Amino acid sequence: MELEFLESLALDSAPKKKASKPGAHFFRSKVTEEDKAEFCVQLSVMLQARVSLHHALEVLVQQTTKPAMKGMIQALESEVRKGNSFDKALGKFPKVFEQLFVVTAEVGQESGRLAEVLVELSTHLEKMSALKKKFLQAMTYPALVVAVAVASVGFLLMFIVPGFAEMFRSFQMELPFSTRIILLLSGALARYGLLLIVAIAVAAYFTRGFLKIPSFRKRLDDWSLRLPLFGDIVLKTHVARFCRTLGTLLQAQVSLVDALAVSERIASTDGIRSEIRAITRHVREGRAIAEPLKGSELFPPMVVQMIAVGEETSELDQMLLKVADYYEKEIDGKLDALSSVMEPLIMLFLGFIVASILISMYLPMFDLVNAVSGTGN
Repeated sequence: MELEFLESLALDSAPKKKASKPGAHFFRSKVTEEDKAEFCVQLSVMLQARVSLHHALEVLVQQTTKPAMKGMIQALESEVRKGNSFDKALGKFPKVFEQLFVVTAEVGQESGRLAEVLVELSTHLEKMSALKKKFLQAMTYPALVVAVAVASVGFLLMFIVPGFAEMFRSFQMELPFSTRIILLLSGALARYGLLLIVAIAVAAYFTRGFLKIPSFRKRLDDWSLRLPLFGDIVLKTHVARFCRTLGTLLQAQVSLVDALAVSERIASTDGIRSEIRAITRHVREGRAIAEPLKGSELFPPMVVQMIAVGEETSELDQMLLKVADYYEKEIDGKLDALSSVMEPLIMLFLGFIVASILISMYLPMFDLVNAVSGTGN
C-alpha cells in the first residue's frame, strides 16, 4: 500500500503529457530537459513525504515508462545503493546532468534542502526548455519555407526548364537574357547537381569541425550578436540564461564564487565566459559583482543596475531571476514579431523566384507567337 501511495504521489506531481505524435518513438533514446524536470518534481515530492532517497529512486524506476529515463534512474539508484551520495551519482553522468545539477544537489544534501533544491532545478529546466522551444518554433517556419523554395526551384530547373530548352533549340530563336540565364542554371544543375550535394555535405562536415575551434567559435558568436534582427534576441537569450542559472544556484544557497564557476562552465558563448571570469576575479577580491559589468558590451545597463540593487538589498538571487523573467518575456515578444514579419517576406521572395523562372520561360513563347502571327499576315 505504501509503495502504491508513493507512486500515485509521483505521478500526480508530474507535468501532464500530451498524446504522443506519430514518429515520437524515434526520439525515445534521448533524455530531454522535460524528462529531467519531471524527474526532479517526482523525486522532490517523495523526499518531502519522508521517503528515503534510495526507496524514492526505486519507485521512479518502476513508474517511469520512457526507456532512456528509466535506464538513467536505474543507474542513479545503483550508484546510491553502492553508498555514493546523490550528487556523486549525478556526477557519474555529465552528459545528462550538467554541473548545475551536481553542485545544487551537493548543497541541497548538505543543507537538508534537497527536496526544495530539486523543485528549483525543475523550474530552471522548464524555463530554459520553454525559451529554447520558443526560439526553435520561431525558426521552424522560415526554415520550412526556405526548404520548400529550394525544392521548388530545383524541381523547375531539373524537370520543367529542360523541356522548354529542347523546344527553344528546335526553333533556333534568339532568347531573352533572363531566359538564357535560367537555361544556363538548369544545365549546370543537371551536370553538377550531384557534385553540388557532395560539396554541401563536405562543407557541413568541416563547418562542424570548425565550430570546435575556440577562435572560430568566438568570431561566430561575435558575428551573431551583430546581426540586425537576430543579434538583440541572441544577446538577451545569453543574458537570460546566465541570470537564471546564477539565480537558481544562489537560491539553492551555493556560494557566489562557486555559482559563478558553474555559470562559467555552462555558459553558451566565449564572450559571456570571459565576462563571468572578470566578475569572479572581482568577487574574489571582495568587490561588488556589478562593478566589472558597468563597461560590458554584453550586459545592458538595466541588468547591471538591477544586479547592483540586488547586492545592496541582499536579494541578488531574486533579482537575477526577475531579470531572467523580464528578458524571457521580451524575447517571446520579439520572436513573435520577427515571425510575423519574416513569414510574408519569405513568401513574397519565394513567389518572386518562381514567377521569375516561369516568366523567363514564357517570354520566348510570346515572341514566337508574335513572329508566327506576323508571318501569317
